[in-house]
Amino acid sequence: IYEVLPTTSGGYLVETFLGEGRFGKVARCLKLKTNEKMALKIVRTDAGTTGKREVAMLRRLRKLDEDKNNLVRMTEYFRHKGHYCLVFEMLDTSLHDLMKERNSKPLCLSGIRVISQQMLVALNALKSIGLLHTDIKPDNVMLVNHKLQPFRVKLIDFGLAATVSTMFLGTIQALGYRAPEVILGLPLDEAVDMWSLGCVLAFLYLGKHLYPTHCEYEVMRVIVQMQGQPGDRLLNNGINTRNFFSKNKDLEDVASLLKRMLHVDCKKRISPSEALGHRFITMRHLPRHTHDRSYVTAARSTLRDCGLSKQSSVQFKRFVTSNDEVFGLPPRCQCTEEWTSA
Repeated sequence: IYEVLPTTSGGYLVETFLGEGRFGKVARCLKLKTNEKMALKIVRTDAGTTGKREVAMLRRLRKLDEDKNNLVRMTEYFRHKGHYCLVFEMLDTSLHDLMKERNSKPLCLSGIRVISQQMLVALNALKSIGLLHTDIKPDNVMLVNHKLQPFRVKLIDFGLAATVSTMFLGTIQALGYRAPEVILGLPLDEAVDMWSLGCVLAFLYLGKHLYPTHCEYEVMRVIVQMQGQPGDRLLNNGINTRNFFSKNKDLEDVASLLKRMLHVDCKKRISPSEALGHRFITMRHLPRHTHDRSYVTAARSTLRDCGLSKQSSVQFKRFVTSNDEVFGLPPRCQCTEEWTSA
């Protein structure tokens, strides 16, 4: 703090640090030549590639009118002791911090409408130059000056932005704001940003995240619960589909166990020791290697968290089912393969 960072334009006095993220810190600075308050993003030396890419993306934004299109304005950038330093206009607070100040009290609809309109203008502008933000979340939508211009906002942080032509399959977006096509491993385009924006607006309306923010499998489970199972085209083309959807042997096995437990003839009804050896309980039918199987990982984690994974003192009677008649299964979509939510 209070270090002067020299530049060709006169230099900046670091007054205080405002926050820190994966790739660096943000400080409030005084521009010595004009006495203006500015925001300075100092990128970590080991994240130089990220800083270089963000500069490239922000230079593309100069094709647009940043104020008119509700995008943060970078005034200059420079290198200091191996760090990329990006200078931005000083903004107010993020939507995340606004909701925190309100104790997560939902925002009024008139405010949500104004924010929606501005962010849609921003996305439309990005689409016009073939740019994806890929990290839209409440932290990256900033109020400009909430006292003087209530709900005037700008989109910030283009450190993970990419062009449509160079977009690749992979993990992008904050969990909970991640589009289903990203989770399933499908080709990506500007629509991923629209999904994230929808999640932001829902956050403002509900006062909480619309989708879970801790587990990708839980995100997909809630999507299926609320909006239905993704269509056949998405499931058949997603390279990660089998991590979340499968020909669900587990579903068939729970139906098998229920059938044995509910047998009308009490003499044929399954015993406790037999039930403990049933494959639905033992999970023998599930693959052991779970690095890419979210459903199996979640199932075993639940067992482990309950402290049951190492119980071995009880002797089970192994009960193997074969070709059991399965009853009462919920309908599954009809596609090239029959998929069901894991």
